[in-house]
Amino acid sequence: MAKKKIIIATAGKRGPRKYNTFLNRFMRVLTALNRDGYIRTRTMALELEVSERTLQRLLLAMRDDHFILPDEHEKGKWVFNSEAKSFEKLDINDQDAATMAFLCKLSKIFGGQINKSVLQSLDKAFLLEDTDSPFYMITPRVKQPDTELPFYQDLYNAIQGRYKINLTYQSGTAGKTVKVWPFSFIMCDGMWYLGYLLEPEAKRKQEIRTLRYTHILKVEPLAEEGFEKPAWVKETLKDARNIWFNRDRCIRVVMEVSNRIKDYFELSEYFPAQKIIAEGKDTFTVEAKICTHNEAVPNILRFLPDIKVIGPKDLKDEVDRRISEYLGSKK
Repeated sequence: MAKKKIIIATAGKRGPRKYNTFLNRFMRVLTALNRDGYIRTRTMALELEVSERTLQRLLLAMRDDHFILPDEHEKGKWVFNSEAKSFEKLDINDQDAATMAFLCKLSKIFGGQINKSVLQSLDKAFLLEDTDSPFYMITPRVKQPDTELPFYQDLYNAIQGRYKINLTYQSGTAGKTVKVWPFSFIMCDGMWYLGYLLEPEAKRKQEIRTLRYTHILKVEPLAEEGFEKPAWVKETLKDARNIWFNRDRCIRVVMEVSNRIKDYFELSEYFPAQKIIAEGKDTFTVEAKICTHNEAVPNILRFLPDIKVIGPKDLKDEVDRRISEYLGSKK
């Protein structure tokens, strides 16, 4: 099948757009637009770490290509141009088109609430045949992904506006309602979760809670009750390796790992704060910091028999117990 070329229509001459500058900024602007529904020049320039003048050139190019429009009521604010099919005229090369096709496929696999008009435009203009695409991603096949998220708009507004909600969720056979501070939609293993903080209680530290999205029964916005998102939440999310995470990673884990799988650990982080602290002829030693056993156990079991827990003892005992249960069930 002959490769389809995209014919570009532009308003005036422009210099070549470099992949690491234009496309990166372009995609981040689109992400911010999808996330918030608008962008402000000053705020976006700070996020991209460029001058307002540099960003303005990109925004004017996007305006000329009918991606965005200036807000009618506020100077320096931009919104999506929902009327135009501007992706048909985007000035990009084949590598950029393949990258955008890959990003589009990624968003669909995880069932995100990305702007539908953007997805439709990407589908029409850039998605290549499977045999032509240089990218392929292997991921667990979710039979019933959370592609349509009930209560999405109420939760999205509460997260963005930083106000509290009464959250009712399935607990056993009944519903339970709590007042919470919602801070993020979280994707893990192909499933959506809501990340939130419980209301502070006496001197007890706030803890992050995660709730499987399909367990949400009702959301009641409390727009008059705002909250300040603690700075530690962002850092905690950065270090998360699965859905069992929290702020106090005070458990030091030491593991001995076979050199047969060393390249995995050199290229990827499977445990929070993972680092190699010793290397030998046949094995190397890995250290990590966790808040609960479940942050480590799934990946320890994944790498058996090439990984062994040195400490702490209670984590080693937990892994041994699970292995014993499995072996006992096979007799």
